[in-house]
Amino acid sequence: MTSTPEETPLVVSSNDNVLERPQSLLWRIFHGTHYMIGALAFVIGSCMFFPSVYNNYSFALTVGGWLFTVGSFFFLLVDIQEWWYYRVGCCFDGKYRTSLETHASTLFRNPRNTFHGRYERAQVGINFFMSACGSALYLAGSILFIPVFSKELISGEWLFIVGSAFIYVSQAWK
Repeated sequence: MTSTPEETPLVVSSNDNVLERPQSLLWRIFHGTHYMIGALAFVIGSCMFFPSVYNNYSFALTVGGWLFTVGSFFFLLVDIQEWWYYRVGCCFDGKYRTSLETHASTLFRNPRNTFHGRYERAQVGINFFMSACGSALYLAGSILFIPVFSKELISGEWLFIVGSAFIYVSQAWK
């Protein structure tokens, strides 16, 4: 086996766009499984807040609060995973920055040393970061849905609403 003076690309894709590199099987399993666990926890947790459930089962509100918290945690894991994957051009991207500039230079209208150039390269990472911030607010709000924090329920609802707004803006931006 011989070595070449050129650096071998870490991941090869059809158009060499670092932002379109394929996710590994492990990445997809982690991503899909954690989204499904989060969604299932939200569905079951939501059912705990039906009057017919919490009137008949004294533990329903506690279980619902904990299920929302678990679901929010798994959504946050997935959003952090996505942000880390798509952060190239945003931050912590030294490993891929050269590849992005070399192979995807036609994607950018502005030089990277200008404000607009930095924004062009960072906007995907910023978008995913906004989604992660929304999920973090969901998690904080969900914790306050647990009955032991009943005095903070309104704060929990507001955190959940603001988290939803962050996620809405992030998804609309895409």
